[in-house]
Amino acid sequence: MGNLLSILMIFALVAIPSLPGAQGGEMTVSQSVEPKAAVQAANYWTRERVLNARPHPMGIPGRAVTGTREDAGIEEPGAVPGSPGGKSVLLSEDPADTLSLTGAFESGSAILNDIHVLGYSYPPPHTTFYVPTTLYGTTASTYPYRVIGKVFFTKSDGKNYVCSGSSIGGRAVLTAGHCVSDGKGAFHTNWVFIPAYRDNTRPYGTWSAFWKTTFTVWHKYSDYGRDVGFAAVSDISGTKLSQRVGTLGFAWNQSTIKHWNMFGYPAASPYDGARMVQTQASLSRVDESKSPGRPGIGTTQTPGCSGGPWILNFITSNYANGVNSSFFTTAPQEMFSPYFDTAVNNVRIAAIAK
Repeated sequence: MGNLLSILMIFALVAIPSLPGAQGGEMTVSQSVEPKAAVQAANYWTRERVLNARPHPMGIPGRAVTGTREDAGIEEPGAVPGSPGGKSVLLSEDPADTLSLTGAFESGSAILNDIHVLGYSYPPPHTTFYVPTTLYGTTASTYPYRVIGKVFFTKSDGKNYVCSGSSIGGRAVLTAGHCVSDGKGAFHTNWVFIPAYRDNTRPYGTWSAFWKTTFTVWHKYSDYGRDVGFAAVSDISGTKLSQRVGTLGFAWNQSTIKHWNMFGYPAASPYDGARMVQTQASLSRVDESKSPGRPGIGTTQTPGCSGGPWILNFITSNYANGVNSSFFTTAPQEMFSPYFDTAVNNVRIAAIAK
């Protein structure tokens, strides 16, 4: 019996390819986690480990191949609204809470200053600021801020890292692909999500993953065009994550000529990962080095914000329409997201069904 249990536990941790996605026969790969390992993950994240987790790197070499995405040819756009599951939004006007960290009009890299896309030169305009502490960090956190949180995990090198994520429906958490997999064929371990995290508080608990998934081209080949990941987390006291904190909506096959409210927990200087940061920005340009092209926006957010959501129709419908994925090392004040198309939505549907 003991040998059989060991075999079953090993099998549960094996990454299993799924069926092709709806677009171009794209494949995803997933990993199930044995229940005991999921419980151990929640216990693993002591105060010391949480505070010492390092921000996952986001900078990649090279530069964007720029262009604008044509609306013609986009598949039928779709969207489902978010669900607050509780308290409505109350905005703070405390100037100390809205300290601006805008870096939009500082001089940027000489390499990119001559690039003009959609009327913007580098760095693109944006407003970046700390989210008011009156809105999150307690069990009375307001929607949609309470659905956003920090992701913690251990990589195959044995080191602990931090990303960002958001509740997207059912038991599912949306994040970046590199926050669930190393892009070299290995899924991360000790994976947890802490919604509405602030200054080492866990107002809604620590939610451990029992399942993770991403696109095969990310998992095996580090393709940033598909740097999207999802996890399904275990219930706490019989309650699903979405029932506890609510969910963001989701929008796909949209024009990239949009304005987003983007969120994350940047943890590299000048940030320390203790508080949620918000960026408001419109499309700066599209990186056409990937297909589909990746939209970019201006921000001063730094590593640690990986996987944080890009939200359309903020406050009203709260559609997740991107995640913080990467910036080019020559242009660190411009963040790119994989384009959310039908294939990404199909993975979301699979995740919320868990």
